[in-house]
Amino acid sequence: MAARRTASPTPDTITDPVDWAQHYWREQRLDGDEQHFLVMSSLLRYQRIMVDLVEGKLREHGLNMTDYLLLMTLQLSEAGTRLISSLARNLMVHATTATLATDRLETKKLLYRSPHPTDRRATCVTITDAGRTLVHEATVALDAVEFGLPGSTPVDLKALMDVLSTLRTAAGDTGRPR
Repeated sequence: MAARRTASPTPDTITDPVDWAQHYWREQRLDGDEQHFLVMSSLLRYQRIMVDLVEGKLREHGLNMTDYLLLMTLQLSEAGTRLISSLARNLMVHATTATLATDRLETKKLLYRSPHPTDRRATCVTITDAGRTLVHEATVALDAVEFGLPGSTPVDLKALMDVLSTLRTAAGDTGRPR
């Protein structure tokens, strides 16, 4: 009796978009590094899934991702105060974006601005008690959905953090030597 041959997947039966892309990459014999392309595609898809989940929770608290991360950066800082320029660098956003977020959050009385004590060109931003309360509530809500990483184990998180740290260092993001 002859062994039954399993048919290779066809575009109609591939349900994973990354597998679908791999199928066509190979079928068309495209130039370039297939593995890098597929990992990029997979990572960007997961990033979108994560952002959608996290932003949904943040909207329940009247925040967007930039506002939350700005407040968390202030919350995590020793005195609750940072320069707007430092916030922009830390969040990897343009200074205008940090300023607009500061405007929104200041209107809601979640932070306030003050002049830098020695550099009149710089502006300090400080989180208020209301900002601390809101960012705490939002963080509890995000923790309930595992910060957009549902189903992850401590081992998964450690492995992912190690890989991302290595890649961020290679990209010059961490300030560590390459």
